Amino acid sequence: MVYTPNETDATQFDRLGHPGKYWSGQIVKNTLVAFTGSNYGYGAIVVGESNAAGTITLSGGGSVNIAHLAVGTVYELSPTQIDETGNKTVYVFKRQQ
Repeated sequence: MVYTPNETDATQFDRLGHPGKYWSGQIVKNTLVAFTGSNYGYGAIVVGESNAAGTITLSGGGSVNIAHLAVGTVYELSPTQIDETGNKTVYVFKRQQ
């Protein structure tokens, strides 16, 4: 989807678009979050703390063990859900399309 700025849009970001590769983020910590519906479009994951645990389920099938990911590395993944069970921070970012 290509965004076409409109001079009547309310904010600078609405008028000009969002700079950068990612434009929204959220934290998953000790919970299960589905990345469908209004959460669709998240495509990057960063483990924020060591000893994070749980599972990232991928949109095309399969899953990734969060404990096997390095802290601070950006992983370009397409999650359908993240279940973080180690009470540690995992950041998820929404990508520009």
